[in-house]
Amino acid sequence: MNTSILSRIPLLALRHLEAAVRLGSFETAARELNVSASAVSQQIHRIERSIGFSLFERLGNRTVPTRRGLELGRVLTQAFDAIAIGVEEAASSGMSHGVKIRVYQTLANRWLIPNLEDFSRQYPEVSVEFETGSGDVDFSHTDADMAICFNAASSRRVLRQELFSSRLTPVCTPRVALENATDLASVPRISSRNRMSDWPTWLSASGFKQERQTRLLLFSNSTLAYEAALAGMGMVVAQIELVINDLQSGRLVQPFATCIRSQQSVALLEPEIRPRNPAATAFRQWVVQEVKALTHRTDLFLAQRQRGEMSL
Repeated sequence: MNTSILSRIPLLALRHLEAAVRLGSFETAARELNVSASAVSQQIHRIERSIGFSLFERLGNRTVPTRRGLELGRVLTQAFDAIAIGVEEAASSGMSHGVKIRVYQTLANRWLIPNLEDFSRQYPEVSVEFETGSGDVDFSHTDADMAICFNAASSRRVLRQELFSSRLTPVCTPRVALENATDLASVPRISSRNRMSDWPTWLSASGFKQERQTRLLLFSNSTLAYEAALAGMGMVVAQIELVINDLQSGRLVQPFATCIRSQQSVALLEPEIRPRNPAATAFRQWVVQEVKALTHRTDLFLAQRQRGEMSL
């Protein structure tokens, strides 16, 4: 493509083409760019008229990039990534020494925040900002340096570091456990709307029959579900790592020894194209060490529980 051709193609049109090739469809690109699919199509037709050949072809009901379209799309992705890095480096050069983390509310409330004093003591010059959200993180729609969650949206490449896979088991207050030790069906079951499968999965793994229905207390997130259990309202299948402080203090107990592994792993995710922020690097290293400490505490607790060294 020579300079004269390039001068006839707006940068906006190239942005639409890059998104359509990377995401594989006009519709998905339109959602990312917050425009209509017809707008994406029009911008791509504009490029095709300027360069004199097609970049997409229609196969049945699908529109797919041609070989030339794929090659040009890859070049544009690299170019836009380089632009993004340059802009973010320029924007961050005068900013304060800080890190922004996107995290599930329950992970923040029950794990990160209670331990954050240790990070502040080690790095007193680093400011920390939390952004909470329950869905997959999309780094094209947040300025967070990293996320601690399950998955990322596919619109941007991410670096993924597995942190831990939670152990799940019912927990409740000692009073609830003593009053209902022989009849699980009589205990109100507490659940988070985001984790509706935890009870059926645990019951199946533990050999309990599920045909007897118990009154269900349903909450919008696990933070509220755990608070309900602490208030003595019933029993919740908890991620042990997130209630380990309450278990070790005796505020909650684990009535049944059976634990199952969560099918989803909590991970630390970072956008691949972002510049490496020194504050984010420090926070990442601290989180990894905190995970090791958390896993060790949980392993010790479960080992003592299995040996019968704890009672209800």
